Amino acid sequence: MYSDRLPPPSMMVSAWDHVLRTALVNLHAFDFGYTVAFTGATLQSMIDAVDLCDGADLCAEASFVASAAPLGALLASAGAGRLLDTYGRRPFLIAVSALWVAGYVIVACASSLMGFAAGRIIAGAAMGATSVAVPVYAAELSPPKLRGSLGGLFNVLISAGILAVFALGANGTDDGTWRWMALAAVLPAVFVGVDLHRDWVPESPRWLARQGREVEARLAAERLFGRGAEADEACAVEAPSTKRAASQRSVAVGVGVVGCFGFCGNSCIQAYMSVVLEGGGLSEASARTGAITYASTQFVFAVMMALWGVARFVRRPLLIASAMGAAASLAAMASFTEAQDGLASLLSADAYIASVTHGVSTLSWVYCAEVLPDGERGRGMAYATVLFWGVTFASLQLFNVAVATLTVAGVLGLFALFSAGGALFCYGFVVETRGAALSDVQRLFADTPASPPASEGDALLA
Repeated sequence: MYSDRLPPPSMMVSAWDHVLRTALVNLHAFDFGYTVAFTGATLQSMIDAVDLCDGADLCAEASFVASAAPLGALLASAGAGRLLDTYGRRPFLIAVSALWVAGYVIVACASSLMGFAAGRIIAGAAMGATSVAVPVYAAELSPPKLRGSLGGLFNVLISAGILAVFALGANGTDDGTWRWMALAAVLPAVFVGVDLHRDWVPESPRWLARQGREVEARLAAERLFGRGAEADEACAVEAPSTKRAASQRSVAVGVGVVGCFGFCGNSCIQAYMSVVLEGGGLSEASARTGAITYASTQFVFAVMMALWGVARFVRRPLLIASAMGAAASLAAMASFTEAQDGLASLLSADAYIASVTHGVSTLSWVYCAEVLPDGERGRGMAYATVLFWGVTFASLQLFNVAVATLTVAGVLGLFALFSAGGALFCYGFVVETRGAALSDVQRLFADTPASPPASEGDALLA
């Protein structure tokens, strides 16, 4: 009944078994972060390699290279949810591995605007598919008491990818260094694809149950959780009456929370990191160092949230405080940029990414995945990622025009206003879900009694 690679379901499953499986799935998130930040470290070298801007630092063609990945993500997100719900989580992510490989090989070999754009769009398609599938898969593989912390690994690996880009580009990316950096992104994708193909992580029991494959769902659940209540919950599907009563509200709120993350400007700032920091008064060398401190701050706070913050604090206050902190930090960053105080602008940028990471970026994908109804989780996440990548594409594509019209400080001030709006949205609409089983979440939105949320505790620290 079980292959040699599968432990018997009676075997105790530890928290670290869950961590290792979720970390493997989230290696796609490493390439997500790598792609978001790739042009932030390499764009100028890519421009110079093929003389895209006729000697200028920025032009419409360069903006398109930066925004091509979000464009690919936007296009892929539109259809990813239906494919995810139709074919399953594991086969979908194996196909995503192939997209990552193809996209970055094309970027590494590119010698024209068309080559850059094609590679970035394909890598962006993988990024969009990742943003739909990985949070959903991770939520469905995780027990309720660990779901927040394990979901936080998505942001940890995104942050690690961003940090890797800026660290590899710390000494500049001329002389073809950016091409080797592109090829480096192939390695995580190959690792994930091979291990998923070898069935190291099972298919989602919840997805199998919805397909009517109850025996397979039970085997997958017992492999993940052992025999007991957690395996029973992993195969549970909410009643249709509950879904009808609550699904529209939960989808709207889940999508809205991801939208708050998109409008806070993090992806745009990372994609144009050197332009933003140099616009604040830093030299080119100092801006490269500043990019590393920014990415390091993000990584440290992402790890702290995954290991400590998500398990100890409830979702709603974290989201509100994060958006408020982002708004305040961006306002300060805009003011210091206007005054050309480079050091103060950099410290404000670090405060901004710390604020974003302690709530909005860490929790938005987790929250959206856990509040969406079972039968609509793939498509609902697709709605959220279409919104996120639509906002990101528009902000990257229009950044050159916005800076020319408003200045860098003005653009940062605009993102501060958007972040303040995100705090108001979270205050008005977010429903607390910490520790609740996925089968109970819809009842929270339906305003009917649900079993009390379990404490997530310190299981990862035990």
